[in-house]
Amino acid sequence: MHVIKRNGSNEQFDVTKIAHAIFRAYQSVGRDYTKEECLKQATNITSSYSPNEDVNIEKIQDDVELFLMQSGEFETAKSYIKYREKQKLDRENPWSDNDDRQDLILQKYLLRNETKKDFIKRVSLGKPSLEKILRKKEAIFGGRNLYAIGREGNITGSNCYVTEDPEDNLESIYKVDYQIARTYSYGGGQGMNLSKIRPKGAKVNNSSNTTPGVMVFAEKYSHTTLNTQQDNRRGALMLVMNIDHPDIIDFITTKLDLNKINGANISIALTDAFMQAAKDNKPWYLKFETPYETIEKKVRARGLLELLAYAAHTMGDPGVMFIDHINQYHLLSEYPEIRFTATNPCGEQPLVAHGSCNLGSINLNAFVKNPFTEKATYDWERFDFVVSEMIYALDDLLTLLGNRHALPEQREHVKDYREVGLGVMGLADLALSLRLPYGSKEFIRFLETLMSKMINSAAYASALRAKETEPFPKFDYHKISSSTFYKNVITPETDTIIQKYGMRNSRLLSIAPTGSISNIFGVSGGVEPFFQINYTRRIVSMFDEEKTISIWEKTPLAMAKALGVDPEDLPDWTKITSQNINFLERANVQSTIQKYVDTAISSTFNIPNSASVEDVMTIFQTAWEKGLKGATVFRDRCAKIGILAGINENTEDLNPATPPHLDIEESWFDKKKQEAKEYVTHINIHSTGYTPEKIERELCPLCGGILVKRQGCIQCSNSECDYEKCSI
Repeated sequence: MHVIKRNGSNEQFDVTKIAHAIFRAYQSVGRDYTKEECLKQATNITSSYSPNEDVNIEKIQDDVELFLMQSGEFETAKSYIKYREKQKLDRENPWSDNDDRQDLILQKYLLRNETKKDFIKRVSLGKPSLEKILRKKEAIFGGRNLYAIGREGNITGSNCYVTEDPEDNLESIYKVDYQIARTYSYGGGQGMNLSKIRPKGAKVNNSSNTTPGVMVFAEKYSHTTLNTQQDNRRGALMLVMNIDHPDIIDFITTKLDLNKINGANISIALTDAFMQAAKDNKPWYLKFETPYETIEKKVRARGLLELLAYAAHTMGDPGVMFIDHINQYHLLSEYPEIRFTATNPCGEQPLVAHGSCNLGSINLNAFVKNPFTEKATYDWERFDFVVSEMIYALDDLLTLLGNRHALPEQREHVKDYREVGLGVMGLADLALSLRLPYGSKEFIRFLETLMSKMINSAAYASALRAKETEPFPKFDYHKISSSTFYKNVITPETDTIIQKYGMRNSRLLSIAPTGSISNIFGVSGGVEPFFQINYTRRIVSMFDEEKTISIWEKTPLAMAKALGVDPEDLPDWTKITSQNINFLERANVQSTIQKYVDTAISSTFNIPNSASVEDVMTIFQTAWEKGLKGATVFRDRCAKIGILAGINENTEDLNPATPPHLDIEESWFDKKKQEAKEYVTHINIHSTGYTPEKIERELCPLCGGILVKRQGCIQCSNSECDYEKCSI
């Protein structure tokens, strides 16, 4: 026997689903029936159905309604009828509670003259279960997938990629330029690491004699990003440089000048060794080897971290990647060929060359029953089901859109590794609905349970999909099960089925910022607290003209309505935002979630204008110590204007930082001549970059210490020596 659904599809008859609907109807009016009793009632209701004939879903629901009325369960029947009416309304007019802001953002994903109902049907891949998930706002695909599904043409469904890192030659550098341009033309973003390119001033075997350095090519890639148009937006690029590259100071300070690298985000790959050296205030060495010379520069690690913090404090760039943790903590960490050097533009997925991220997100707030009350509970059964369905759906998209990648290398990589990235949104809303203050110990304990269930549900679903089809071609149980991540989070039950069937996907969870899709759903983005309870949003990328709209967060308003108070009178714990939350509480939330996420989390630490450079350094140090894979800091009213601004708020920076100063000892060893030239370079930072003063290294005639130039005089760097020579 099959059940005929309203859309004409059918599924196997399952009496337990009817029992579950009856059970929930009883629960809604406080009737105390067990699941076993509801199963008996459902069996009785359907006992007259012929096993050889299909039955319509409407008949089943009519029979349940009649049974409840005949049993004297009038309140339950009334609740069940209201539920049916709401379901009908949601089917005919889904997302009817969306406001103008939400509908405005949704416009960029709709086909011409497409309604919300048509849109949901189009992107649900012909699966009634997925269509229901979308209607109920329980989950949704990432933006590129929403745009690509059902559209003709060369349009990728992957949000972003990482290209191969350009090698230290012009052929590779311009090959990568072509690859990113080609990827942009299909609608994808790109990331890359520039650290293989030799630094400024290094010898080259051509008419130039020396190279202009990495930043010239960084500018080239930035211009390509700005000049390659996509539909209603430009491309997105993440440029990464290792902390031991000799051009690192140029890279860190480039965003201080708004006219430079304005087509890319930038990030610094920090190693554990560097972070420890900064903590211990030890020297740090910047090194590069070419066929002609060995280049080495020595700087104080803490001074370099201070410079990085100053740039982030002033401009909101760069962000940081903790590259060792990125490479040590994921499912493929025991694969020798898998080493990450860069992430996609938003930072939620470290990827190897030509890897792509195929994203979707779960709305965590959708599974709270009896929200805002002391009886609030979480529907773990439904949550598990939706996580599984989304893993299946994301895997389906890898096949459906598998030929929509710009480069053959990208298409081959998808076949070999089948990476997906299921994330979350609505975390701040969830805190209110469960009456658990965001960042509190009770909230952290709940997150431990939630994220453990999520990763295991995702892995279990990937194993079942491998049973149906096959594991991803590079699957190796011994290597995957030996990874620290697997051993830390995968339960024995999940391990058993993975060992039996393998895994369909090499990556599972990835938490994107969810800017557009969380706004369409009306919940908070990613794992962030609310930015503000009410704020203005400037929307530029989708339109020819900038539009400004005022926004009130929906869940605080719903809570105020449920409690019968004005929003302004809600308890203080409900008004936690990214502007007022304690930094450690914020870090603890992300650290807890990161434990169960095999890729990474895109998240910004928003800090007040009063925060200091030292505060930013503390954020970076704490993020590293707590096992985060990256950190981005955005200070209120910093020079880089974000898309979010408080209502009627002055944007003048009231707390600009004093630029730091660095002294660098340099050694340039000529391999042919077997000679070394040594210099001391004084780095003076200013508001738009820095000025280097490079002098050949001289030794003090009194003590042999290094002479440095300070305030127009040559002085000995040895604090116990009095040697000084000043010009008159």
